[in-house]
Amino acid sequence: MKKSISLILAVIMAFVLFGCSAKEEAPTTTTTETTTQPPAVVNPLTGEEGYNKNAVDVRPVAIVVENAPAARPQWGLSTPDIIVEGEVEGGISRMLWLYADYTSVPEKIGPIRSARPSFVEFSELFDSIYIHWGGSHSKGDYIGGYGRIKRDDVDHIDGMDGGELFGRDTTRSVSSEHRGILKGKKLPSAIDKKGFRTEINSSDFTKLSFNDDVTNAGAQQAPKVNVKFSSRTDTRKFTFNSEDKMYHTSDWKDDVKFENILVLNDKTTYITTPYKGSTTTYLNYTLDSGDGYYISNGTMIPIKWSADDTLKITDENSKEISLNQGRTYIALASSNNGGKITFE
Repeated sequence: MKKSISLILAVIMAFVLFGCSAKEEAPTTTTTETTTQPPAVVNPLTGEEGYNKNAVDVRPVAIVVENAPAARPQWGLSTPDIIVEGEVEGGISRMLWLYADYTSVPEKIGPIRSARPSFVEFSELFDSIYIHWGGSHSKGDYIGGYGRIKRDDVDHIDGMDGGELFGRDTTRSVSSEHRGILKGKKLPSAIDKKGFRTEINSSDFTKLSFNDDVTNAGAQQAPKVNVKFSSRTDTRKFTFNSEDKMYHTSDWKDDVKFENILVLNDKTTYITTPYKGSTTTYLNYTLDSGDGYYISNGTMIPIKWSADDTLKITDENSKEISLNQGRTYIALASSNNGGKITFE
């Protein structure tokens, strides 16, 4: 009996010891949690991070701003993502200001001016909602700004229609056409009231490429850039600042700076039409294709460009150009009527 009890106790002790040993030797597993960072939300016109996520895939706006001496300095010069400038008539240039996020347009910009066909067409390359105050009318062989808007069924807002979006500045002693302003904070509600499509049509929107880090445009130095739009216009002058790596100009009275400059050489046509008992000679850009320059970080490279449904920019070997992140100035220069670009 004692032997049986001893045997039973031995078996129990062996089981306990084996269980403890098995428990101690059991393999341990560890799990490592990995987190995937969401892609950065970037401004499609500047490539910069910190963009309003609610504006992703939303159409930009293209706003016509004048450049007569009496209009300078313009209100809001340092705020557009892209500024486009080219000749309109009488040797005067005009600008198109592009904002990717129309909720970011400041309270006061301008002076707002009238539509011209080439600027309407350029705005279409970015699937923009076009904003202007008046426009040129079609006469004879000339298709005016209003004619282009109607022909292409462009979504637009016209200051001639009135409304609370537009007003007149009272601080400057200049004629009324140089004082027309747009009240940016009222722009979202104005677009909403119009019932425009606000989602980008990707096939009609120019997709710009951007570098991760500041990169030379090319091997040729370009510390100064002078752009003359045609033989009739003045010259836009830019100087590169090596400290902030930006191109500066004071031609509009205020210091304005850009990371990138694009010069698009294009064939132009002068068209003379009757206007208020006299005549006006308008300039139209072809906006088909041409050559030009990409300028950034104190350097430049020759480019080729084409404009079908969207704007395409390549180097001379047909490789897509990638811009440095930041604001871009686009100059439309006549290739057949005295446009001129020089570097110093």
